[in-house]
Amino acid sequence: MLSNSLSFRLALPIHARARVRGATLTVGETIEYALGDRRNGYLVPTAGAVEITRIAAHAGAAVNNIGAVKITPVQDSEFVMVDAL
Repeated sequence: MLSNSLSFRLALPIHARARVRGATLTVGETIEYALGDRRNGYLVPTAGAVEITRIAAHAGAAVNNIGAVKITPVQDSEFVMVDAL
């Protein structure tokens, strides 16, 4: 396990006003993320496939002006979400 100071130095700098979130979901689970009406987001499954507010995403999806994003796995999935502030 990396120490906090070492993992911070190894973190990927994005040089932008953004949040990066990640999650693991199994079939039957659903989460909702409050993106905000005037923000842009990009969700990329790193394993599996998810449905984002009724849009299937196998390779990724850009979302904007949607308020809240509902994420439901089609199969057990891991994903990363970038929320541009």
